[in-house]
Amino acid sequence: MKKLSVLLILGLLLPLYACAAAEPLRVDFYDVGKADAMLITTPAGSHILIDTGTNKNGKDLVKRFQEEGIGPIDLMIITHYDKDHVGGADKIIEDVGVRHVVMPVYDKESKQYEQFVEAIGEHAIPSTQLITAHETTLTVDGVTLRISAAHKSSYGKDEENDFSLCVRMTHGNTRFLFPGDAETPRQRELIAEGDLACDVLKVPYHGRLTDASQDFLSAAAPQIAFIPDSEDDPSHELIHAMLTALGAKIHSAQQGDLTVLSDGARVWTE
Repeated sequence: MKKLSVLLILGLLLPLYACAAAEPLRVDFYDVGKADAMLITTPAGSHILIDTGTNKNGKDLVKRFQEEGIGPIDLMIITHYDKDHVGGADKIIEDVGVRHVVMPVYDKESKQYEQFVEAIGEHAIPSTQLITAHETTLTVDGVTLRISAAHKSSYGKDEENDFSLCVRMTHGNTRFLFPGDAETPRQRELIAEGDLACDVLKVPYHGRLTDASQDFLSAAAPQIAFIPDSEDDPSHELIHAMLTALGAKIHSAQQGDLTVLSDGARVWTE
């Protein structure tokens, strides 16, 4: 896989902080049903948003961010263009503001994707577009994000989930893994890449069972696992059993939001 290393400068020169920063790294896993939206707040206060849920979720996130004084978003990462991942992106770009976008490259025809691309153009937002079999490494306030694209340009029928970008985030000695909606082919790619061991995992594909689930979860072996499922579309019981056997603390979106903190040496929930 071809690599590109980047020190991301978010509009102004941001200092790099050691893992012993006074404020912990914060990751909010939002309850947006069977959809993905996670906000990372660095110790220095930069905001990184991974996925934006549906169009309705986007409106809710805009309201929440405005009430909490969050914005603009320093870095938005869209893992893939399903409506439950990119649906709220245009609203956030328009009403909260975004300084930089990272996105995959593949063909997509949908209203949500078109609105997202139009919003990027209208607001002249710089973007990093990761083509097949490439990856980039970004550093924001001492937090490192290694982002890898899918290895193939085609996965056959119902292929979209396997175009998911995977984000490996490191803060000090703690690690977070965000694999989008990776299904069996993409999970196997990530297993082959290695470097999946993490303290915190956003469980891929909304906790549905795949042929690679056991191997993937065993390679990740998280302490904490967040599953973005819903009451109408719950995660598979065998995924819960696998995670439990690995000693992971499981949190379903059905239980509400989850906040995970890291001081660079350990992770804990708030």
